[in-house]
Amino acid sequence: MLTKLNQIKKVTRRLARNFAQDTGGAVALMLGLAVVPMVLASGLAIDFYRAGSAKAQIQASLDASVLAGAAANPGATEAERRKAAIDSFNANIHGGIAGGLKGVPLVTFDSGRITVSYNGDLPTTLLAVGGFNKMSIGASSTATMKKPGHAEIAMVLDYSGSMDRFSAGQKKYVTMREAAIKMVNDLTDDGTNTEVEFGLVPFSHNVFVTLPGNFVVGAAGGSWTGCTYDRQYPYNTTSAAPGSSNSSKWGQPAPTFGSKDDQGQYFCDGKNHDGNGYLANKLQVRELTSSHSTTISQLKAMRPYGYTNISLGSAFGWHLLDSGAPFSARSDSDMENKKFLVVLTDGEQTTPAFGPSSSRRVSDGEQNLTTLCNNIKSDNKITIITIAFALDDSATENRLRNCSTDPDKHFFKAEDGNDLVRAFEEIQSQIATAIYLAN
Repeated sequence: MLTKLNQIKKVTRRLARNFAQDTGGAVALMLGLAVVPMVLASGLAIDFYRAGSAKAQIQASLDASVLAGAAANPGATEAERRKAAIDSFNANIHGGIAGGLKGVPLVTFDSGRITVSYNGDLPTTLLAVGGFNKMSIGASSTATMKKPGHAEIAMVLDYSGSMDRFSAGQKKYVTMREAAIKMVNDLTDDGTNTEVEFGLVPFSHNVFVTLPGNFVVGAAGGSWTGCTYDRQYPYNTTSAAPGSSNSSKWGQPAPTFGSKDDQGQYFCDGKNHDGNGYLANKLQVRELTSSHSTTISQLKAMRPYGYTNISLGSAFGWHLLDSGAPFSARSDSDMENKKFLVVLTDGEQTTPAFGPSSSRRVSDGEQNLTTLCNNIKSDNKITIITIAFALDDSATENRLRNCSTDPDKHFFKAEDGNDLVRAFEEIQSQIATAIYLAN
C-alpha cells in the first residue's frame, strides 16, 4: 500500500509540473491540477488491473513450462529440458495481455529441481501521462526433476447406453475414451513412467469384477468373476472388506431374465449371471496397474451397455484406491503417494440400490452416492474429481458437485464433447501439479 501511495505522490507531482510548464495562465493550471486526480485514479485502476491479469497469465504459463521441463524423459539433458520448458512457455504465453511483454524466461537447475522464472515490462496506459511508461512483472515456478511422486488414479467411467449417443459430432464414449487415453499417455510420458498407476471401473447398472469367492453371496472360496450389484446398506457406503455375514458381501444377480434373487436384485444378463453383455463389451474392472498399454487397450475396447448405477461404480473406485481387501493399493500412510478418484457420468441414477429401508430404490442409490463421497472425504486421503457430461439433471449435477473434494476446482460441467476434452486437460494438469510441482 505504501508503495502505491508513493507512486501516487510521484505521479501527482510530475503531472502538476507538466501542466504548469505547458499552460500560460492560472485558470489553465487549476484546470490541469483538477484533472490530475481523475487521470491518476483511472490510470492506476486500469494499469494495476492489467498488471494483475498479466501476472496470472505468466504464472500459469510458468507452471506449465516447469512441468514440461520436469516431466521430460528421465534421461533428458539440461539443454533438452530447457528447450521443453521454453517451448511450453512460449506456446502458453502467446495471446492475452501478457503476450506482448518484453522479456524471456530464465531456466535454472539446482539439486534435482528445475526453476523457470520470468521478468517482463508491461507498457502502461494512462500512467504514461505521468512519465511511468512501464510496469515490471515477475514470477517463478519450481518442480522436481527427480522421480515424480507416486500417483494412483481410479477412473470410474459411465458406460451406460446413453454414452453411445452423439455430442459435438462424436459419440460420447469415444470422446471420453480419447481424452482418457491422452491423460494416461501424458501423465506417464507415453507409458514409460511406472510411478503413476491407473485403474478402471466401467459401470452401468452392474459391475463386472473379479473378487475373492468368500466376498460374494453364495460363492465358494478361491476367486470369483462375474456381474455383481451393491452390498447391503450401510456396507455399500464404506471401504470395509466383507465379513462373514451375507449382508456385508457383494451379491450375484438372478440367473434368469425377469426373475429376482432372494435379495430382490433383478437379472444381470446371460445365463448363470456370467455377465455376457459386460464381457462382450469389455466392461470389466481393472485393478491399479503401471502396465499402461493394457489400460489403453481396454479403454479402446470398451463399449456402452445397460443402465446407470453411479453409486456402485463410485464404491468400487474407492475400493481400488483403498489399501485393504479386496484390491491392493498403496498404504494410506505413504505420504509420497497421491490418490485420485475420477468419476464421470452423463445421466442420473436409474438402478435401485440398498438403503436404510427393506426395499431397494433408485433414491437410495442417489443418497448412497452422497454418503460415499462424504465418507471418502472424511479421511482426506483421496482427491475426488467429478465430471457431469452433457447431464440434463440438476439434482445429479449438484450431487456430483458436492461429491468433489473442492467444487470450485474438482467439479467439471462438460456441456458437450469439446468441454469434456478441456475438462480432462485440466484434470491432467491438476494431477501433474500434485506429482511434480515443488511446494
